[in-house]
Amino acid sequence: MRSLLSHRPRPRLTKLAAALAIGAATILGASVLIILWVLGVSSSAMDRAQNAGETRLVGAFFKTYQDGIAAAVADYTSWSELYQYLQRPRDPDWEMDNLGPYLQQTFGMDDVFIVSRSGAFVYEFRIHGRAVVGNVAAATLRQLARSAFSAREAGRKKPLSGIISLDGLPAMVAAFSILPSAVKGPAQFVLIEAKELGPAAVAALGKGYGISQLKIGSAEEPGIDLQDPLQRPSGFKVDWAESASGRQLFARVLPTILLIGAIAALALAGLAFAWWRILNDLKDGEKRVLAAEMEAVRAQVRAAEETSRSKSEFIANMSHELRTPLNAIIGFSELLRSETFGSLPNNKYREYVGDIHASGGHLLNLVNDILQLSKIEADKMQVREEAISLHEAIAGCVRIVRILANKRNIRIRIHREPASPLVVADKIFLQQILLNLLSNAVKFSPERGAVEIHCEQAGGHHTVRVSDQGCGIPPEILAQLGKPFVQAEGVFVRKYQGTGLGLAISFRLAKMIGALLTIDSTEGVGTTATLTLQAASLRTAETHAA
Repeated sequence: MRSLLSHRPRPRLTKLAAALAIGAATILGASVLIILWVLGVSSSAMDRAQNAGETRLVGAFFKTYQDGIAAAVADYTSWSELYQYLQRPRDPDWEMDNLGPYLQQTFGMDDVFIVSRSGAFVYEFRIHGRAVVGNVAAATLRQLARSAFSAREAGRKKPLSGIISLDGLPAMVAAFSILPSAVKGPAQFVLIEAKELGPAAVAALGKGYGISQLKIGSAEEPGIDLQDPLQRPSGFKVDWAESASGRQLFARVLPTILLIGAIAALALAGLAFAWWRILNDLKDGEKRVLAAEMEAVRAQVRAAEETSRSKSEFIANMSHELRTPLNAIIGFSELLRSETFGSLPNNKYREYVGDIHASGGHLLNLVNDILQLSKIEADKMQVREEAISLHEAIAGCVRIVRILANKRNIRIRIHREPASPLVVADKIFLQQILLNLLSNAVKFSPERGAVEIHCEQAGGHHTVRVSDQGCGIPPEILAQLGKPFVQAEGVFVRKYQGTGLGLAISFRLAKMIGALLTIDSTEGVGTTATLTLQAASLRTAETHAA
């Protein structure tokens, strides 16, 4: 069977074709994925760089816008005529030509306020004739005026500028005290100019710089924090629609890359299909050869099974046929040895009858071992598992072999815990395994030697170790133990009787009851047989106790 299979042609071309196809597909897929990854990383980096530039741009033009309002306020507060006018009674015509309406038309200011040192609004102008500011806005403007007075007195020569809230709307403001250079003494008035930043105005401002959807929202919304005139958070943030040029480029290129990948995949699939067709024709011939070989192998297997079955049946039949006359020989020799029907005329006859009886018993044991081994190999042995007291099983087997041990002055020592563990096994099989191990240990022990039995627990298992001080087993024989008719001494040294079937049967019975049997030996030192058994569960133990 091995000869036929070993010479079967191997499908090397098929494996090579499959390997090449898989390799090409892997390279193609990896190439597409790498290209997509590079494009994705590049587009993300492009978007990040563009967003960083837009952030700097928004900050820059807001600063420019703020500086423009501050410059207009600085120029106006140094105007001597404005300072002199504030010392006289109010003149609506002059104010129309020089304050609110004029500043609105000339510089695009939406609101103009003049606040005195006492906090009174000396002048107030709002675009489209809207009502004066509310209490909250008025308080904010008064605070801004006080800060402007303090800044001028501290030597600051530039207006305060930033974002404040006017009636809930964000406004860019600048404030500076009115004091021409020719006038000495403290300023009495502060000029405040404001540019309201409504949604339309902010969007138009952003559009002028190429920023789309520019808007100012509350502090809870995302965006860049805007500062008030005192360089504190104003409560407003500016936000816009970030550019996505990289993602847009990636979206435009992606269909092309996928199309190229699909075309390459189709071309690869076409080549693979053509190669598959060629190799398939080669495989058809190989399959026919393989089918013929397998049929021959199956015929050989059937013949081998038939031979094995015939051998087992022959051994079983011969064993049964031999046991009948052997039982008669043993029985008649027992009658003659016991001289039941009269004494034998000569002592030599008694010796011969004893030899006949011993030889018959030995031959019967051999026949029984062969019959049991054939039943095991034919799978005709039934296992009846139960919870068994391990100490009781060991004690019963020791009582049987102690007669042979006493004849040779061999001591048998048992090392065990006081409480007997319960194991799961077939009682008859376990006793036969233990008897085989003990009888071998006694048989191969020297005169006045000792056999040690150790019973130990290891986790959910129990182990029984049977050790002797015999001659030991050579390594080449130790590797063969468990095979039928293999003896520990070898086939050329036959000091002790035995067929070599005891250990073979023991190994097979241990496997049938779920146990593990191992043999360790050192020449000139001795041999240790270890039997590992499954511990009985709590339920099994309770059933056994009941």
